[in-house]
Amino acid sequence: MRITVRNLIILLTAGLFTSALAQEQRGGLLRQWVEKKRDERRLETATQGAVSTQLDVPYLNDADRHHTLDVYIPAKKGAPLTVLIHIHGGGWEIGDKSLMKATGLFYASQGVLFVTPNYRLSPAAQHPAHAEDCAAAVAWAFRHAAELGGDSKRIFLSGHSAGAHLAALLATDPSYLQKFGIRPADLAGVIPVDSASYDLTSDANERLVKNFIRNSFGTAPAVLRAASPLHQLSGNKRFPRFLILNTTNRADAAKGAQTFADAFKRAGGEVQFVAVSNHTHSEMATGMYNPADPVGRAILSFLSVP
Repeated sequence: MRITVRNLIILLTAGLFTSALAQEQRGGLLRQWVEKKRDERRLETATQGAVSTQLDVPYLNDADRHHTLDVYIPAKKGAPLTVLIHIHGGGWEIGDKSLMKATGLFYASQGVLFVTPNYRLSPAAQHPAHAEDCAAAVAWAFRHAAELGGDSKRIFLSGHSAGAHLAALLATDPSYLQKFGIRPADLAGVIPVDSASYDLTSDANERLVKNFIRNSFGTAPAVLRAASPLHQLSGNKRFPRFLILNTTNRADAAKGAQTFADAFKRAGGEVQFVAVSNHTHSEMATGMYNPADPVGRAILSFLSVP
């Protein structure tokens, strides 16, 4: 098992975040690391020869490692491939695309072209830097989908935790993608997985989430409102369809997600809300690459993958 110091620090820090967020100490952080590497090895073996990768591809030409992405490409291509862009979580402060290896291998093995970007992190970067970077990565995927075998008409956007918030924000506030000549409705669908908040102004946000929000977005009410997907649903806008998944273990976050789903529907959007029971915040992420898990099953169905 090859463990780099940098990735160990990233995973342990991410484990501290998810454990504190959901109060879910399950066997310790080292065990989480071991299980993560086990999943990667299992999928590497299962997908050997079926998936190729392009790693550390720049999506902006500024030599910033935060502006790179990884691509997982199905080796066998027939019709143009469905594309899934996935934004990692970590409270807008931590995380790395390299931790999406198991997820990328799984979806590419299912015939999906998988793209996962890094983006600038707080506290060094503040809103709107995270969303601006993710929008640039989405634009890269639109530009390069065809040459990689993908279908530019079937590009989906997903994210877990803070990544779920960013995916939802790009899909509801058109200003980010419009800079690149893309409309949110050009996305085939959006899949936020276990977002902690769709409304950064809400008093119902968990205490730790409020701390992350303050560190990444500040405290100005106008900024928090502008960065909240819930508050972007007014006006005459066209949205992509949404699949929203939240664990019921985090009652306040699940209630907020349901509130967003209801408001999205009232705004004329097509949305499916899936409440997942008996899942921790971390298990919502690992469930993405398990076809027997309700999370993975719902996503594959939404992508129309058999």
